[in-house]
Amino acid sequence: MTYYPDRNDEIEEKRELAKAFLESPTRDAFAELVAHDGFWATEPRRSIDYYVDDIVFDDQTPDEVAAAVEQALDDTDALEEVLELDGFGWATATELLHVLAPDTYAILNKRAVLGMEALGYDAPNKQTASVEEYWDFVDDVRDAYEEYNLRAVVNEAESTPDIPDDHTDLEAADAAFNAHYDEDAYDIDLEALQEARTGGRQVEVPEDLWQMIEEEVEGDPMYRDAEDFLYSAVRNELDR
Repeated sequence: MTYYPDRNDEIEEKRELAKAFLESPTRDAFAELVAHDGFWATEPRRSIDYYVDDIVFDDQTPDEVAAAVEQALDDTDALEEVLELDGFGWATATELLHVLAPDTYAILNKRAVLGMEALGYDAPNKQTASVEEYWDFVDDVRDAYEEYNLRAVVNEAESTPDIPDDHTDLEAADAAFNAHYDEDAYDIDLEALQEARTGGRQVEVPEDLWQMIEEEVEGDPMYRDAEDFLYSAVRNELDR
């Protein structure tokens, strides 16, 4: 499942459903949230009712689930308590926390793992990751966002909607991971992006050309430095 072309609308819908559950924790509010078309973690489940009634709320109450989530929103040290909830693994826990605190929590699911690996990062196993490994992963996602300018990667692609200006860096990175995952539908290939960047670092640029590039990017907020300009030029050429 991907969010295109209605990804941004569905994110906002999911955010409102998550807030509604926290404000009034009920079985039905939680079921509506996890049954939403944009809630990735429950996509493989054959029956949402079985998941909600026989797994999540078999031995815990909606109030207990909401309280654990609220605590993790207030204090990241409480993340482990969300992971210990029945029916919550890394994918479910981080998707819910991410939509409520998108500048703090990154989603750890198969799309994110494949996306980060395509960019050359080591990603934790979403089945066995420790809390420490997760926060290292979040730092790596932030680094990848900056290193590869992932917001621009999505915004410049022809097949994907632009990322809203108010969406965080972690949300922009997640958009890139989702588009990369569905490679048959969208023209974003993070592995090719990484290869282009790595290859670009090995090119010897004549001094006079390098000086021209530095003068071009000086004071231009679109580029961090001359290397970023070269990377963008290579990527644009490959996308032609």
